[in-house]
Amino acid sequence: MKKETVFQRYEFKYLLTRGQQARLLSAAGARLRPDEYSHSSIRNLYLDTPDFRLIRRSLEKPVYKEKLRLRAYGTPTDSSPVFLEIKKKYDGVVYKRRVSTDFAQAMRFLTEGIPPESGDYVARQVTAEMTHMIRRDGLIPRAAVFYDRRAFHCADDPELRLTLDGNIRYRLGDLDLRNGTDGDTIPGQPFRIMEIKSASSIPLWLAGTLSELGIHPGSFSKYGSVYKQRFQDLCTT
Repeated sequence: MKKETVFQRYEFKYLLTRGQQARLLSAAGARLRPDEYSHSSIRNLYLDTPDFRLIRRSLEKPVYKEKLRLRAYGTPTDSSPVFLEIKKKYDGVVYKRRVSTDFAQAMRFLTEGIPPESGDYVARQVTAEMTHMIRRDGLIPRAAVFYDRRAFHCADDPELRLTLDGNIRYRLGDLDLRNGTDGDTIPGQPFRIMEIKSASSIPLWLAGTLSELGIHPGSFSKYGSVYKQRFQDLCTT
């Protein structure tokens, strides 16, 4: 699990069928290597305004958008390491700023405004940015979203990552990430959402493989799909 606090990259998204996933992994062969945490159950707690202004703005596909979430890998306990993350996207480039802390401190921060302890200057600056965002927009926990992930990195370029996410489910009532991942499923979700994450362009061999297999860029927002399924009509009436 990477520990960087601040980084930027391009993210390219594709929606795969079961057959496309199998053919892609077969064609890639040894060029893709499983990450250290190659099979993970991802748990996300998304923050938003009471009227879902952040996700509504994001679904309009603006040039600039941002979101704030808490992410855990596996079922957390109070002492488990988690990430508080601001994810911004401007003109196709993703900028992520995150703080690693334990689950108990993260929840105190999100519910009581008490910053997590850190001796790192950059982490404190990122926490201050999150505090400003929460106060400016009145952000509160709104949805817990879970999915299963397979993650790989490129053998020739460890900074290039490929993730495969599926089996998306969510909860809107019980938002405690310690309480398992049972929840409602999103109807019509693709078999896998693939993201290629790179500091530059996609390598030629991978671009060629995608073209040969008829895999083209697609769009799918996990939290956005939750909003559209459960709240869109309520917020527009």
